[in-house]
Amino acid sequence: SHHMRPLFPSRFAGYALTVKLRKQENKDSHALQGMIDAIDTGNENSVYVMVVEDGADIAGMGGLMGTAMAARNFSGAVIDGGVRDTAYLQKIGFPVFALGTVPSTSVGHYVFDGSNVPVVCDGVPIKPGDIIVADDDGVAVVPIDRAREVLKVAQEMDFKEHSMYAVIEKLKSLGEAIRQFGRL
Repeated sequence: SHHMRPLFPSRFAGYALTVKLRKQENKDSHALQGMIDAIDTGNENSVYVMVVEDGADIAGMGGLMGTAMAARNFSGAVIDGGVRDTAYLQKIGFPVFALGTVPSTSVGHYVFDGSNVPVVCDGVPIKPGDIIVADDDGVAVVPIDRAREVLKVAQEMDFKEHSMYAVIEKLKSLGEAIRQFGRL
C-alpha cells in the first residue's frame, strides 16, 4: 500500500478480518453494531482490516476498539482511514497502520457496511483470510490461495539477499554481487 504508515514501530502478521464502514449521517445507536460484533469474533491470528469510506479525516478506531482487539490477542490493525488515541494504543502495545492520526470519530457519521467481505484497502484488494504482514517498511498482502508459492519465492529472495551482504562488503561492489547472484 502507498499511504499506510505505522503509528509507532510495529511488526505483525495474521489473517485479514475485514470490516467496511459507509459514510452516512445517522442517529442510530446501532449503526456500528456489526463492527463491534466482528471485533468480538477475532483471535490471536486476526488482523483487523477496516475500510472507512472517504476516511482519511475520520478515526476508524481508537483506544476502546484497540483494547478489545488487544484483549482478544489480535495481531494488529490496518485502517484505511484515521486513528485516534494513539498514545494509549502505544501504551498498551497494540500495533496499528493507518493513513494518519485524527481526533474525529465515525459515530453518527458512518454505518456498518459488512464484515468478512472483500475490500479494497488503500487501493489493494483484500479478501477475508488473506495473510497480512506488516513491519516498519509497510504492509503487504498475500492472497491466501497463493501463500505457498509466495512463501517459496520470499524465502529464496531472503536467502540470496542475506548471502549478498558479505559479498558486497568483501568486493566493495554492488555490481559484482548482482552479477554473481543474478538479482538486486
